[in-house]
Amino acid sequence: MADTKIFTTGFLFSAAVFFLVIWQCECTEIIGGREAIAHSRPYMVALYLKQKKIKTICGGVLIKPSWVLTAAHCEITNNTKIIVGAHSLSARESQKQIVHMIRKFQHKNFRRETFDYDVQLLQLSKDAVLGTDVSVLPLPAKCKLLKPGTVCETAGWGTTTNDQNLISDKLMEVNVTIMARKPCIEKWKSLINITRNMICTSEKSEVKGTCVGDSGGPLICNGALTGLTSFGNLECATPGDASVYTKLNRKIVLWIKKIITGVSSNLF
Repeated sequence: MADTKIFTTGFLFSAAVFFLVIWQCECTEIIGGREAIAHSRPYMVALYLKQKKIKTICGGVLIKPSWVLTAAHCEITNNTKIIVGAHSLSARESQKQIVHMIRKFQHKNFRRETFDYDVQLLQLSKDAVLGTDVSVLPLPAKCKLLKPGTVCETAGWGTTTNDQNLISDKLMEVNVTIMARKPCIEKWKSLINITRNMICTSEKSEVKGTCVGDSGGPLICNGALTGLTSFGNLECATPGDASVYTKLNRKIVLWIKKIITGVSSNLF
């Protein structure tokens, strides 16, 4: 097996062994993207943890006032700040709300060795206050097949360069392109099995895409929530590579709805 490495959030994967990496924070952006218009993506959630001088981050999506959807490989603890309504992580913003998690639900079939079913739900201690700058992004009503070449969007506060491991202070966004399934399987065959619960993007010539810290953020195609950032090559946004997202297919959407419905029914 080739010594291929992949990035997640705070981890490198090499020949089935994980190595913890410390990502220090300054102010940068998504690779090859652009700064989002402030609060133009009101469903974005920052999952932010600072311990001493170490700062790590994942993205998330507010799908209901008290529920956040993110990647299962993101290590969420009781000390993680769940921030909604943010554009800048450091600036004081009247729109910004910090809420706490009371429970997390990682998909029972998720394994770090495979990254299959890389999805988890976070139940918040209270509803986020919705308005112009904070709103939900609904789950897809139908799980449509996407044609290769479809241009989608993603966003996050992840690192913007392969040279400096610095997460972004401001929310960045980037367009990405859906790639065919077979070429993605071929790209990852020596290390990871690309399953039906995954969807891939690739850029032919442009240096752009997600990187460390963007995990758990949304993949939005044709205006609908389609996936969550999962993993990619260690050297991010390289032309011709294959970035992988958790696909919000029918069975994963049903799992999400089952968890939320089950918790809600137990409240009464």
